[in-house]
Amino acid sequence: MPARKSLVDAAYDVLTRRYDEKNESVPMAFNELLLAVGKELGITEESELIDIASKFYTSLTVDGRFVIKENNTWVLRDHELFSNIHIDMNAVYVDDEDKDVDEEEREEGDEDEEGERDDEEEEEEDEGGDLLADEDSDND
Repeated sequence: MPARKSLVDAAYDVLTRRYDEKNESVPMAFNELLLAVGKELGITEESELIDIASKFYTSLTVDGRFVIKENNTWVLRDHELFSNIHIDMNAVYVDDEDKDVDEEEREEGDEDEEGERDDEEEEEEDEGGDLLADEDSDND
């Protein structure tokens, strides 16, 4: 008995055939891809497809041959232009650094305000202490 194809291998075959038929990369919705993979593997029960859906989704995400596009559609990485699927990580890190700097500045601002409050409280305590000291000197 031949070994059964994995879910992602079946998805690869489905998307390859789709590309060959259309002669272009056409994203396929996840639910449509799941049904096509089920048909490819002989899975006809809807409940069984529902049971494997999350595992299948995770497998697609991890497998480097697939790329998720807008609206939860999938294509093969080999059939897409690099510019269509490349994410410039420098832009991602710059945004993160900007957020970190903003958060640090806000935290420093909070500390300054708290620090001012602490200084004011210390001054009030000192003034109260001076009053007692003055009273003691008056009694002498």
